[in-house]
Amino acid sequence: MWTFTTLISIAVVILRYREPKLERPYVVPWYPIIPIISIGGGLFIVISTVINEFWLSITGIGLTALGLPVYYYMKKHNHQN
Repeated sequence: MWTFTTLISIAVVILRYREPKLERPYVVPWYPIIPIISIGGGLFIVISTVINEFWLSITGIGLTALGLPVYYYMKKHNHQN
């Protein structure tokens, strides 16, 4: 879960720089401080988990990776309809 939260925070920063003039219905308070803190904290938790619970982390990554074939299968078959 923290991996995806961290990726979302990174995406916020990237999209704000790539599309600076885009209308934003929601503005992150204290941008870019909040996303940077979120990225740092998320990376700390992810790295700490990999170091302290290596096999549990590998299991989680493997289970997540198992969803990729399902995603691509569904994407292919839903796109054809």
